[in-house]
Amino acid sequence: MSLEGPRAFIEFFADLTCPWCYIGWEALKRAAVATPEVRCSVAWRSFLLHPDMPPEGFDRRAYLTERFGRDPHRSAAVLAALAEAAAEAGAALDLDAPDRVPPTIDAHRLIHWAAGQGKAEPCIDALFEAYWTNGLDISRSEVLQAVAEAIGMDGALVADLLAGEADKDAVRQVHAAAARGGIQGAPVVIVNRTAVLFGAESPEAYQRALRTAVRS
Repeated sequence: MSLEGPRAFIEFFADLTCPWCYIGWEALKRAAVATPEVRCSVAWRSFLLHPDMPPEGFDRRAYLTERFGRDPHRSAAVLAALAEAAAEAGAALDLDAPDRVPPTIDAHRLIHWAAGQGKAEPCIDALFEAYWTNGLDISRSEVLQAVAEAIGMDGALVADLLAGEADKDAVRQVHAAAARGGIQGAPVVIVNRTAVLFGAESPEAYQRALRTAVRS
């Protein structure tokens, strides 16, 4: 990224078990690399797709059947769109890897703590990979501890924090503020508090948004 030139402050509203959020995240990273004249900084904004999810989560296949129905043509169209967008963005998305949709508040807490150490982006990368590539349950403390240690955080401290209630309210407040601001789904990208993009976009679309935002 450029050390000189206009700045783009990017707010990325997302949840980790949303495949479009993973695709959007990877596309946005590609766009930032391909726009070296713009100094990009990204702030993760926690959005809970299922704020009232029970602790045990949902069976993912049953959830998809309930959401998209039993129409094989509709399901095939959704899967094809996801596969095409993932390939364009370079997201290692394996839709068969996860078998559950777990609650994500603890994973969001980990990102919050990682951000305090300047490690938010590698933490987000690792969490998306853990869930969407390796099919791991990112609501489990041992999985989150392993992610923390892999990016250079104190795993024992993270485990202690996860055992308590630290920063759960902070995550919920970010989600609530987004909802009050009219955000009802994810991903949503806001650049310099002016350009707003709803849903996952291509790297080229994010590039255009970055360039437009810094000119306005």
